[in-house]
Amino acid sequence: MSWVRIPPSPHSKILKIYSIERAQEALGEIRSIVMDIKNRGREYSKCLLDASRLILNFRDNPYDKEGVLDRTIKTRQMLRQLFDELEKYGVILRDVEYGTVDFPADLDGDDIFLCCRTLEEKEISFWHSRDEPCTARKPLKK
Repeated sequence: MSWVRIPPSPHSKILKIYSIERAQEALGEIRSIVMDIKNRGREYSKCLLDASRLILNFRDNPYDKEGVLDRTIKTRQMLRQLFDELEKYGVILRDVEYGTVDFPADLDGDDIFLCCRTLEEKEISFWHSRDEPCTARKPLKK
């Protein structure tokens, strides 16, 4: 399943600047939220498919006996809560499938993003400048 990449809002302000250590400390909690977003996103996709089927078959069966619409609404609300929770960390979720997250940071006076594929990588090992995509990430010097 392919997911839409989520660009940062041009209206959002960067409120937190992470050090590598601070980003690493937050990584476990962020990873958990990202995994929940991925799972709820899949659930929400299924709910939308079920809701579409319900609407297409409305003439034959005008009743939502299985509670498809309520389940769809509740799943969307849970997904929104997860995104709100992630937003409190001040990070940017770039890709749900890999869990790619950017942490605003400062490296030797330059504004950068620390970059981690939270669902594949155990620690933060990459960075890229703020005007580059996360696909241009480079290894952190140890």
